[in-house]
Amino acid sequence: MYKKILFTLILSVFSLVTYAQSATVKKSAMGVFSLNTFRADGSPLATSHGIFISEDGEAVSQWKPFEGAAKAVVIDMQGRKYEVEELIGADDIYDVCKFRVSGKTPKTPVSQSVPTDKQLWLACYNMKTPRLLHASTSKTETFSQNPTGKANKDYTFYILNIKTPEDVDFCPLLDNKGEAVAILQSSDKNGTANAVSALYPAEMEYQSIGNSMTTMAKSLIPSSLPTGYKDAQLALLLAGQQRKPEALRATIELFIKKFPDKPDGYQARAQSAVNKKDFAAAQADMEKAIAVADNKAEAHCAYSNLILNKLIYIPDDAFEPWTLDKALQEARTAYSINSEPAYMLQEAKVLFAKGNYDEAYNAYMKIQSSSLAGPEIMFSAVQCKQAANAPADTVIALMDSTIAVCPQPLTFQSAPYVMQRGMIYQQYNMYRKAVADFNFYEKLMVGNRIGAEFYYNRFVCEREAHIYQQALDDIQKATELNPREPLYFCAKGSLEIKLKLLDQAIASANKALIVDPRSADAYAVLGVAQCHKGQVHEGVLNLEQAKSLGYVGADNLLKKYKK
Repeated sequence: MYKKILFTLILSVFSLVTYAQSATVKKSAMGVFSLNTFRADGSPLATSHGIFISEDGEAVSQWKPFEGAAKAVVIDMQGRKYEVEELIGADDIYDVCKFRVSGKTPKTPVSQSVPTDKQLWLACYNMKTPRLLHASTSKTETFSQNPTGKANKDYTFYILNIKTPEDVDFCPLLDNKGEAVAILQSSDKNGTANAVSALYPAEMEYQSIGNSMTTMAKSLIPSSLPTGYKDAQLALLLAGQQRKPEALRATIELFIKKFPDKPDGYQARAQSAVNKKDFAAAQADMEKAIAVADNKAEAHCAYSNLILNKLIYIPDDAFEPWTLDKALQEARTAYSINSEPAYMLQEAKVLFAKGNYDEAYNAYMKIQSSSLAGPEIMFSAVQCKQAANAPADTVIALMDSTIAVCPQPLTFQSAPYVMQRGMIYQQYNMYRKAVADFNFYEKLMVGNRIGAEFYYNRFVCEREAHIYQQALDDIQKATELNPREPLYFCAKGSLEIKLKLLDQAIASANKALIVDPRSADAYAVLGVAQCHKGQVHEGVLNLEQAKSLGYVGADNLLKKYKK
């Protein structure tokens, strides 16, 4: 009796029936594998299953185990291990993905159509010998997806009758021809399971932009690269903008493997090495990039720029071979190979960094006569003259020329140059001209956000130019945009004292103290305002507090007001 009950339970749990399994079905089931993913520190992340869909390593499986994974390994039914090399496509809604492993693999063919026979086989992962469980389709639904980036296509979602053992998720369902119809996604104790079309992930292709790429960016395993060099260049660029450093490095290595005779991968790896402060490795990669490049000038220019950026942004970590002279040499080598203005522009940047302002200015003015002419080049020339302490009229005339070469009439895109001219006027104490340019800037920026700093800066010029009402309006605007900056309230209170608006000045100082109870400037403004109002005792106490907090002019004020 016990044996009979046990036998009945086994039949119930594993849905064993008398359906015959063909040799073709058994052979196709050998394409099932176990998927294991790992974090960057080597610790296990997740496990699942999938199938090889080609003999050259293409496979489909569950997506979720790849999220946050730095490495993935699959093990086939013969116990052979394969490392996942690249992700091809992914969909986190239907939780499926397509990827490629290294090496030759067994294959499970994928059905190109919905089977007319509702009887299917669930091919469970099992070492050496596949385990096949019978299933039947109770219902199908369709969903529309775009796996190739060309057009939407309808795929099938299956509801099945099957009681499954544990640990069979994402194993395939095969028809009697041995073709994978669907991939099991979930099941319940009532004998119902859901499966998604195997054809959908099998037809996924690499897309440089879109939902698939956004999804794959959640993994540290590199995404596939297009077979064409130009498309792969774009993919490498996008990877640099979107992916984490670990994933980017993996993508770079994949690019170098696919295009070893192109400079892009070596240049990208050199930049990655600089970011890690491995300058010797970066040097070796840039020399390799120059060696393989068809466009030697471009490669030398890229090397110059890499050195320059390192010296500007990572100045404290010395690397003896990389100097500004070396950067200049690489730029001039590029220009000697091809006298394009872009390479002279790199030379001008290095000359400016070296402090050779006159040479840099001459280079920028030469570039201004080329196809690169524009306000950006002219403004660089202005900066050369400023750095060289040229006379004010020279700098202002160049700034006028910069604005003159902007597209006319001026728009918000040219507004920064108007702002820069206003700041130059301010630097030379030409406050009314500065205010005029700041007013013009504000007009050009209508509809765009302007920060509190702008209104404070214009307030300073208006105060110096004795344009007091507009100055009050601007400092009020600054306090509204940034009420957490005590400096603005103190500046407002100081001007209000000058204009004998004493109650307002006291209020402004108190607001500053709410933001920063230890503001020496605020105590000074409050004390002076109170003294002017006749509250000398209170005012002196606040001036003494300003002194204790380090206010520089406190002694003179105390001599003036203290009796």
